[in-house]
Amino acid sequence: MQHLRQLLSGIALASVALTAQAEGRTATIAVFTLNDFHAGIVQDLRKGIPGAPWVVQTLDSLKAVYPYHITFSAGDNFGGSFYYAATRDESIMPQAFQDMGISLSIPGNHAFDDGQEAFVRRWSDSDYRSRHWNFSYVCANMRKDGGQMEGVQPWAVVPIPVGDADTVRVSITGLITANTPRQASARKLEGLTFDARYDRVLDSLARLPEYEAVRGADIHILGTHITALSHQGTPIFDDPGQDALYALDRDDVDAIVAAHSHSLLADYIACGRPYPIVQALWHGIYVGMLLCEVDLDSHRCLKVTPHVVKVNPHAKLNVKAARLKAQIDEQFQTTLFRGHPLSEVLTTIPADIPHDRTAKTVETGVGRLVTESYAEAYRQAALRADIQATDIVVGVSHFGSIRAGFYAGDITVCDVGEALPFANPLRFYRYTGKQLKELLDFGINRCLLGRIQTNGLRIVQDGKGAIRRIFAHDNEGREVEVTDGTRLTLSTDDYITTGGDGYSRAFFPEKDLIPLPTVSSTDAFISYLKGRPCN
Repeated sequence: MQHLRQLLSGIALASVALTAQAEGRTATIAVFTLNDFHAGIVQDLRKGIPGAPWVVQTLDSLKAVYPYHITFSAGDNFGGSFYYAATRDESIMPQAFQDMGISLSIPGNHAFDDGQEAFVRRWSDSDYRSRHWNFSYVCANMRKDGGQMEGVQPWAVVPIPVGDADTVRVSITGLITANTPRQASARKLEGLTFDARYDRVLDSLARLPEYEAVRGADIHILGTHITALSHQGTPIFDDPGQDALYALDRDDVDAIVAAHSHSLLADYIACGRPYPIVQALWHGIYVGMLLCEVDLDSHRCLKVTPHVVKVNPHAKLNVKAARLKAQIDEQFQTTLFRGHPLSEVLTTIPADIPHDRTAKTVETGVGRLVTESYAEAYRQAALRADIQATDIVVGVSHFGSIRAGFYAGDITVCDVGEALPFANPLRFYRYTGKQLKELLDFGINRCLLGRIQTNGLRIVQDGKGAIRRIFAHDNEGREVEVTDGTRLTLSTDDYITTGGDGYSRAFFPEKDLIPLPTVSSTDAFISYLKGRPCN
């Protein structure tokens, strides 16, 4: 795998560009890509996040070397970010993307976190959106009630002027993972379908008369918000439609841009023919780069070379990037979430409390804290309603809702939110030990998206993984065994109760819902951590 582990020097890049241009009738076109940015707006070097201004600076440095270029995103631009959720009504994302030069994106599975209406009108009323900047989604295999969704086109063809007389056209065709229904709230996807027959989708497009514009492009990019990762040093797909992807052998695809799996790829993937593929981690830590050499006479793409370029979080900012940083700094200090400034320190921890999103088969330190905050939210709700809480309260969370761990030092409201960004409403259920055992069996043994997180349950399994015994702590802190007939309360968020991450709604019977006023998951976590020592 060819990785550019640090930003390449301008001299070296300029040499490559000038060599290509010196051939006379060829030109080097740079396709820059961002993926899974997740509103990585604010710099946090503890987490390796460089921040949007430094992404702008890096892109501008690269564009100075490669004057013929296009920049687009492979999806998940904003979802999964507490900073974005807290500043949604006055999001600075359109300003950041405009500064980066991004006006096209593949939709990711988080595109629908705010619902379909918000997806369609994304940022249209933001003060940070210029009247001269338009933002479009590109996706061919997502349908709304059988037709094309408003605000989405299957492909885009972008002309790039080269010199005084030539134009190179770059086509971008988008695909989103067919796994999206398992990774987004079911109620927010009503009417949407996601076709896993990716090869047939592309074949169908090719039969459309309008597709001649794609066929006639000089460079053909397939943008995929579909899991691609490195397995033992070899790029692979991991998706319900992966066989269709491996069968790709098309003249209208020159290279693949991947996303979704937060991997680092700059390599060639073995499909029907080997295709260059890039994926640039996430949060803008890297920029993907495809260097495309084009014959200007025949309008053929001669060669595509994949790279990933590390964003330098210490670079001196140019005027444009510095202006963006000043806007972000002001917003971070003045924005309130439920009355708390994003910069407010809630607690201080002496050591890291990890949550490794790649270690999906374990309970994590942050997972236990989150689910204990859910349990405490029920206890507080019961106290306010003047009802007796059950002796055993179990908090559970699906793995994917917890996005990050904590690093030693001060923990701010923003840190808490970035660990638990979705702020889904909590739900409380009358539960039995038998129901809990069934839920845990699914969450531990059958859920494909990560192990269920709990507030310190001790679970005894046999050699085949079957759950034999469950131990919990009562309200006095004593460990007690949970048998099939044990009465308890379950506290969780409504994403899992409405089918999120593949959990059946049958685990959460409506008749067992406890009608108590509730709070969001993030609110509960903030309240739980405020002033509390954490080890």
